[in-house]
Amino acid sequence: MQDSIGEITVTAQKRTESAQKVPISIQSFGAATLAEINASKLQDIEIAAPSLTFGDGSEQGRAGIRGVIDYSRNAGYDSRVGLYIDGVYLSRSWMMNQTLLGIQQVDVLRGPQGTLFGKNTDAGALSITTRQPSHGANGEFEGEYGNFGHWKVAGRVNVPLGADAALQLSATHLEDKGYYHNDYLGTRNQGVNSDALRAQLLVEPAAGVRVTIAADYVEDNNSTLHYTYVPTPGTDPYHFNSYYDDQARRKMGGVSVTGEVELGGGYALTSITAFRSGKQDIDFNNETGTVPYLTVHFKPSTDQFSQELRIASPVGEHFDFVAGLYYFWGRNVDRTVSSYGAGLAYFGYPYSLYAGLDMPSHASVTTKSYAGFLNANYRINDVIELFVGGRLTYEKKTLDNLTTFDPYGIFTTPLDGYSQKMGDTFFTPKGGVNLHLSNDVLVFGAVGKGFKSGGFNTEGTSATTFAAGIGFKPETVVSYELGLKSQFFGRRARLNVTGFYQKFDDYQVFTFVETQFAGATRLTTSLNNAGKLVSKGVEVDATLVPVTGLTLSGNYTYNLSEFTSYPGGGGIYNGVLLDADGAQAPYAPRHKAYLSASYTTALGIADLKLTGHFGYSIVSSQNFDPKVVNPLYRQAYSMAGYDLADANLTLAKQGGDWSVSVWSKNLFDKDYIKFANMTALLSNRAIMYGQPRTIGATFHYNF
Repeated sequence: MQDSIGEITVTAQKRTESAQKVPISIQSFGAATLAEINASKLQDIEIAAPSLTFGDGSEQGRAGIRGVIDYSRNAGYDSRVGLYIDGVYLSRSWMMNQTLLGIQQVDVLRGPQGTLFGKNTDAGALSITTRQPSHGANGEFEGEYGNFGHWKVAGRVNVPLGADAALQLSATHLEDKGYYHNDYLGTRNQGVNSDALRAQLLVEPAAGVRVTIAADYVEDNNSTLHYTYVPTPGTDPYHFNSYYDDQARRKMGGVSVTGEVELGGGYALTSITAFRSGKQDIDFNNETGTVPYLTVHFKPSTDQFSQELRIASPVGEHFDFVAGLYYFWGRNVDRTVSSYGAGLAYFGYPYSLYAGLDMPSHASVTTKSYAGFLNANYRINDVIELFVGGRLTYEKKTLDNLTTFDPYGIFTTPLDGYSQKMGDTFFTPKGGVNLHLSNDVLVFGAVGKGFKSGGFNTEGTSATTFAAGIGFKPETVVSYELGLKSQFFGRRARLNVTGFYQKFDDYQVFTFVETQFAGATRLTTSLNNAGKLVSKGVEVDATLVPVTGLTLSGNYTYNLSEFTSYPGGGGIYNGVLLDADGAQAPYAPRHKAYLSASYTTALGIADLKLTGHFGYSIVSSQNFDPKVVNPLYRQAYSMAGYDLADANLTLAKQGGDWSVSVWSKNLFDKDYIKFANMTALLSNRAIMYGQPRTIGATFHYNF
């Protein structure tokens, strides 16, 4: 049973270090914490990570940190949060919601990570570390069952292969029938059907040489619901009617080779070579009713190759460094079919001509990125440590092919093999000072810069949007941080506080703009550099072990993330074009907190222990789009704040051989909205509710 706070180690600076010694705002989730909150997918950690949001939780992988959120919706656009698994960058946001298979730790790195992590991490990074093969035979099995048809089986086995090799295999199947009911078709939605596999081979051919070859594969076939119309007051919000069952299918996988060589004198060389490939199919009813107006079939795919080579010096009395080179190649392809239904007759001629018509489009974008980076620390004395780093990146992005089909030229500009190129060089420095006031108290100050690549709005093919230009510039951010990391009371208490100020220029906004369609004002997608955004606030992470076995923790983020300059971002109201200056950024709650208590006690019976956990999350109000400043859209884009509770009760053997848990998410069964929007053709209000109360039981066995 715990009588002090355990040490957390991270690789945020490309070497293994205590999180309390690293001048970065980090929240870490170990395997035990992930089990406490019953996290099966990466998005499940959102409830306990106040600086992190996954927005609507859709299959397209919207993710943000410190109120800076977006997703790589189309082939020419990149997300702001970088996801890394064992040091390998995953380039598309729809790869984000990983199955947590054989996980050792998940780290949320808050704020720009443009020096060591580099590409497209101007909001932050998520770093997943898997459990690595070892020379001892071991394994585990887990079975789980819950309401809404939820069940999971998972297993891992590690087998030594002689004195210098080991093989580890992991697999999981996760299934859930979903909590929404399509009464029109008699089906259920928001369900999950996912399989994940991972194989890792460790070879140590010589002293000081370690090579890990890893391969993984994920296949999902989920009944993901895009949204529903706002339900009639007094009706069940989880029942709706639609002629079409929304779906989201995904296949992705990759291989990597990680080589680690001890060079002597404490120097270490690391090489990570990786190839990944994946594709996704998303089908949804754009109007979500019983009349077919528009059904969208969106099929993105990607291939990527990356190579990182870095050297780390020994940590000396005064100086240490990490330096390296990085190369990335990626090709993104989008294939989209817009199927117009009989409902188009409602709009009259010439829109009625589209009824029964399928309109395909194709886009492919290739990216090549080259970078060199350095991060160094210099200790003047036992108290003062200076750090400085920088990353120089050259990136070339090519729109290889943009092809559209529209026989009447009303919805899109007909294009056949349209191409365009852009290239940019970025320098993203970081520097600051650490004050080691004692072995358990660190004060740090840092200033750094990050960037997000420019690109092409491959969905911007309406006549007006295309004529204005579909290319957009990179966005940059300058970040200032002042932090405290401390432990006291014999490491029974930990308090980490970080204040931050982040200023974004040429901020890229994916939004909806007004257009005239069938004699009325409708909304169509737009992607451009809106102007400036500031994200500022404070993050607090506190843990206390007041008595043996009891752990109290609180995580809180105050975040003021708003547009300081967004001309015309509010749309038109009473003939006046409104600015969105001062508008809250999308999915940026000003207050978000998670409080939890866990208590473990020995039962005095057959070497058993009992652990209880209770968590409580509070999220303040949010919006979906900066046009919330416009009275015409305010109600449609606003989402009220909410609070959720989770609980877990675990009976286990003291040695940890087995455990049985009963758990609940959304314990008090709150109805809360995760998504609020307006449909494109009819301008009806559309929403999505989060998952109601779920309960279940988990059996875990180690061997």
